[in-house]
Amino acid sequence: MEASSSTSSSLRRRAPFRCYCGEKPVLVVSWTPDNPGRRFYGCPNYWVGRKCKFFQWHDDEICERGKVLIPEQRQWIIRLEAKVARCYKREKFYTMALAFLLVICGICFFKCMGS
Repeated sequence: MEASSSTSSSLRRRAPFRCYCGEKPVLVVSWTPDNPGRRFYGCPNYWVGRKCKFFQWHDDEICERGKVLIPEQRQWIIRLEAKVARCYKREKFYTMALAFLLVICGICFFKCMGS
């Protein structure tokens, strides 16, 4: 009995060959409150206006605790990525300022040496 449940589970997780439109379904991540981070297969035409109703879950259902933790962790990651981007921007500014100062110092040095 356990073997049949694992077989049906693996069959359910495999991407279907074609959706109702005849297209190959794409793997998408849900960010709804009931299914945060849960992956599913959907028709690629759904997002371009052709409303194919094909839908199939790739992942198992998420526990209640996961429904709280996953969005919290996602927000944490978004905040950290924003901090990293600000650091890179600041680093770029400081690098340019340092290069400018080195050029000015070089000019002053050569002017002093030429005098």
